[in-house]
Amino acid sequence: MLIFWRILGVTSVGIGIVNAFIPLLPTTVFLLIGAWALGKGAPEWRAKLIAHPRFGRALRDWDDGRRVSRRGKFLAAAGMLISWVILLLLRGFDPVSTGVGILLTAIATWLWTRPEPRQGDTSDP
Repeated sequence: MLIFWRILGVTSVGIGIVNAFIPLLPTTVFLLIGAWALGKGAPEWRAKLIAHPRFGRALRDWDDGRRVSRRGKFLAAAGMLISWVILLLLRGFDPVSTGVGILLTAIATWLWTRPEPRQGDTSDP
């Protein structure tokens, strides 16, 4: 079973890193999945990911009470809005695009209810 967790973790981290440079999917979500899976299959790899100078802060904030930086919230909400606008341009208003809009609005609302990092902390998205 360790191999499954390692494959899931490495694959998720890989997707997250690729999306840091080619924004097709959200980076942080895949890094969170990767950190979770690596915690089950390779704790030493998870520790390296959590200590990463670029991505580690957001992962540590999430571990510390599911905290998300204001910048991270803004970027995620902006990305969802841009994605929905592109969908509207491609499909127009129909049941699918309306449903996606409602779902993205619910996710963005939930995200904005997450606490921000503790005072004195700065966080990357």
